[in-house]
Amino acid sequence: MKNDLDFALSDIQTMNETQAGLLASLDDTLAYILDPLIGDEYPDDSKTSTAVYELVRDHQAIKALLRCLKSTTEDQADKLEAAYQKYVERAE
Repeated sequence: MKNDLDFALSDIQTMNETQAGLLASLDDTLAYILDPLIGDEYPDDSKTSTAVYELVRDHQAIKALLRCLKSTTEDQADKLEAAYQKYVERAE
């Protein structure tokens, strides 16, 4: 039973690492787009149009990252619930 619990927790930890990687990718993508605007109270039209272009260009990549985050979060919640029911509720 301990080995099963270790495996279940390891699987959940792997999903945590996957989520951390997806969040880092999303952060990198948004930082690349928005960094030129940071600290510029009144960005010129060139900077603004470049940021908008980058957002439009990377729109699908951002949506894909968000879908992956949603999916892994839902999978992780299901696995946590299953582990809880199997190892905590049965032990009570």
